[in-house]
Amino acid sequence: MVDPNSRTWQALGLAADVVVVNALTIVCSLPVVTAGAALSAAHGTLLEMVREEGAKPARTYFSYFTRTWRTATFGWLLLLAVGSVLGWEYWALGRMDGGAALVAQAGVLAGAILVTLWAVWFFPLASRGEGFARTAKLAALLALGKLPRSLLASVWLLIPAVLIILNPGGWVLWLAVMAIIGVALMLYLVDLVVVETIDSLPPRGSTVSAQ
Repeated sequence: MVDPNSRTWQALGLAADVVVVNALTIVCSLPVVTAGAALSAAHGTLLEMVREEGAKPARTYFSYFTRTWRTATFGWLLLLAVGSVLGWEYWALGRMDGGAALVAQAGVLAGAILVTLWAVWFFPLASRGEGFARTAKLAALLALGKLPRSLLASVWLLIPAVLIILNPGGWVLWLAVMAIIGVALMLYLVDLVVVETIDSLPPRGSTVSAQ
């Protein structure tokens, strides 16, 4: 008989739950404007999995989606706006000649890295259900205050892009993996990195710090 408490069975159960979260995240992100809420809900659900809490990923997901959509959507729209500006600036500078343009492009890339580090923390933090201002401030503090964790979490998000660059002919396979489990798996790996810090944060109303 199969032991439901065995590591193999538990791993299969976790994988199945991650697949469910992956499907919900993709579907709820399709209107684009709701992608922030979808990411926040995914992080909230996956953080519970990391803590070995909760047993119904779909119900948990929609609970987080409805509770955190406002903060997450503000953050997502801000991220889209800043990302669009940085992308346009990088493209425009690339059409210019001279060392000054290269230096400016390097500055734009540095800005993009900082934005990525902020986003790594923002959406998991948004799942706490706090306001946008506090969540954004915490994300900024932790992005630099917990820089090693921020960088490691960012690496997990970059893996699909790196794999496609290394093997561009396999993009169909990578797309299939992302559609089945890849998106939520990346977020799960991020949550493994950030969960300890998030769980150590003071409750709402306390002084914000990144110690």
